[in-house]
Amino acid sequence: MQYFSTFVSRRSLKTAKTFVANNTSLLITALMVVLFSCGAGNGAQTNTPTLDPAAASALMYDTTLPNGVVTDSVACRKEGGQTYALYLPSFYTPERSFPCLFFFDAHARGSMPVRAYKGIAEKYGFVFVGSNVSQNGTPWEVTSRDAQILMDDTRTRINIDSKRIYTSGFSGGARVAASIAILQGGIAGVIGSAAGFPQVQQPLQNKFDYFGIVGDYDFNLGEMEQLDMALEQNGFTHQLLTSSGIHGWPSATDFQTGLLWLQLNAMKTHLQPVNDTLIKTFKTDFDKRIATATLAKDWTKARNLVSGTERALNGLADITAYRQQLAELDNSAVYKSAVAARELLRQKETMQQQELQKQFPVQSEQWWAHKIGQLNKEVHHAKTPQEALMNKRLVNYLGLIGYMYSDRALKTGDLPNAAKYLAIFKLADPKNPDCGYLSALYFMQKGDKHAALASLSEAVSVGYSEAAKLKTEPAFKILHDDAGFMKIITKATENALAK
Repeated sequence: MQYFSTFVSRRSLKTAKTFVANNTSLLITALMVVLFSCGAGNGAQTNTPTLDPAAASALMYDTTLPNGVVTDSVACRKEGGQTYALYLPSFYTPERSFPCLFFFDAHARGSMPVRAYKGIAEKYGFVFVGSNVSQNGTPWEVTSRDAQILMDDTRTRINIDSKRIYTSGFSGGARVAASIAILQGGIAGVIGSAAGFPQVQQPLQNKFDYFGIVGDYDFNLGEMEQLDMALEQNGFTHQLLTSSGIHGWPSATDFQTGLLWLQLNAMKTHLQPVNDTLIKTFKTDFDKRIATATLAKDWTKARNLVSGTERALNGLADITAYRQQLAELDNSAVYKSAVAARELLRQKETMQQQELQKQFPVQSEQWWAHKIGQLNKEVHHAKTPQEALMNKRLVNYLGLIGYMYSDRALKTGDLPNAAKYLAIFKLADPKNPDCGYLSALYFMQKGDKHAALASLSEAVSVGYSEAAKLKTEPAFKILHDDAGFMKIITKATENALAK
């Protein structure tokens, strides 16, 4: 389900343009913070028997953490106020190290991606950790400190392979995941979903593998495409995967593809043994995606996938056929035409996004109802599939603007404009649960508890899942003894567990 409050700040196309135009100053200089230092015990003390090295090492770690189940809240030892969700594979043992992936959700919902992808962790032997404190709107200094506390805590309690530490995030959380790799170092790879890098100015010293995932309907598609081009220009190991979907965490299938890709890169850098089964699985996965894109005559996507397969398998399998496919595509008239058409659409989409944002605060609700109707009509009557997708992204982008303006108006107490912006937000994205949540805040400011409860009921009916936020929001404190509010909390909790 789409949550616009997962978007930290609208840097997308502006950030990507700065990124490409200044590729010689791609990223900020890393601080070289050592996050993962941990002394190994010698396993011997006076008057005690000497243990073998594996058993001695195992004594360092926390053996009370359960295997094979998601633990939604593990308290950090040094800072009990910070917690994280955790999944240890059923075969985890502290006697050997395991690769680890840290998730950063823009709403501090650490258990959401951990639960969604726990089967992948089990299948490939990864430890999955989801921060329950990292969220949008938090200053980088605080986010950086919290990430260090999180990683230090897990590193001392779980036997993590310090050379195979990865980060992942969605939307604003994707920027956090990338920032940790850029600024702190020690990260082998990042899976970034629905948003790219933060806006930075200085040269890069820490490089890492980067796998981007974005939906065809996601308003951040243009940003992710331009980031992928910039990574190519700057010598990163990279891949962009686009698939049907809106602004949200990727499907388990797409996330598994990203984790397979990271493992192939780890094989090539000798961080894990070569595994022919994983190589074959990856090849089959990408071959199917290439065939689907080719059948749809989506030549730019097909070319991106063929190129990515050739890069990923280089040194691990025979890539002759992929190189031949690349040469044929690059020399084909249909591909060249598709590239030119995609660039024209990208320019058109950028201009229309700017116009939508310019018009949003000045046009009436009636004007926007007509405009949204036009955009939706163009989705169904576009000349090409790519143009239809662009129009759908524009509608989704308008929903983002609606969220941002509504949120700002409510925070400043501008209730007349808040009502107008919320109405437009709902026209653009009627099934977005954030619309119901913000509407409830509006009605509480108006003193209408009945309407606020109705809006919250609508929010949870379309997937709102942040029960903790409902409980801690000061505006809803007066509702805590209301039976209807408690039912809403229960439904939000159920929504979270179902994801």
